[in-house]
Amino acid sequence: MDLRDILAKFYVEEILYFEENYDLQYKYLKLLYKKIRNQNLFLKIIVINSLLAFQLSYKGEKFWKIFSIYFSKHNNNDIYDNFLSFINLYNNRYKEIKIKRLNRIYNWIKDKDLLIYKDDLVKFNLEIAEVMRQNTYDKTIVFSTKIYGYGLRIIGYKIIFPFEIFIPIDNRIGKISKDRNYWIRLSKEVNIPLLHIDSLIWITMGLDNDKIERIRNEELKNKIKLLKNYLNNIINN
Repeated sequence: MDLRDILAKFYVEEILYFEENYDLQYKYLKLLYKKIRNQNLFLKIIVINSLLAFQLSYKGEKFWKIFSIYFSKHNNNDIYDNFLSFINLYNNRYKEIKIKRLNRIYNWIKDKDLLIYKDDLVKFNLEIAEVMRQNTYDKTIVFSTKIYGYGLRIIGYKIIFPFEIFIPIDNRIGKISKDRNYWIRLSKEVNIPLLHIDSLIWITMGLDNDKIERIRNEELKNKIKLLKNYLNNIINN
């Protein structure tokens, strides 16, 4: 059974459930919003952080946990200085590059109401790429769009990612295929947007067998087991 056959068993609504209940990044963002309770500030800081979340000193999940804890305590409107401190403390690999990226995104985002993009994530993806002077399919750009979409869901909007937005091709995803056309075809064939395919792969890779066994929905559990076996054979070999 290939990846297409496995993914074709999933439907989008259960993927949304899977993301919201098993993606640690989603959970940490949710905890952060409970502390901040300011929609626009929340969206701004998670978008900024997503664009600086590369070459990390920690695993991704731990990095987002640290971010959530830090900005739960530093949640005033002094976004720029808070991020300078956060970079110095927890994200200082390639520090100069990250500060340049912070300057670029902050100058664009500081006076924005990010809710204007809630019904058009493709436009958000395009504008973020233009601001950061990158391609719309670059890893940090599509990841930023994913985090923005997560944020919108946390504050109460139902968001299904558009098919037009690409998947972040990192080392794990690249072991399956680095061909952009492969992923675009796959998404259309299984009728699942690529950012949701990304979630399925990443969350499943992070679950051990005990956690998978604790999934209450038997149908979903069996699908995740199939996906986990496939990913173990492809990515871990």
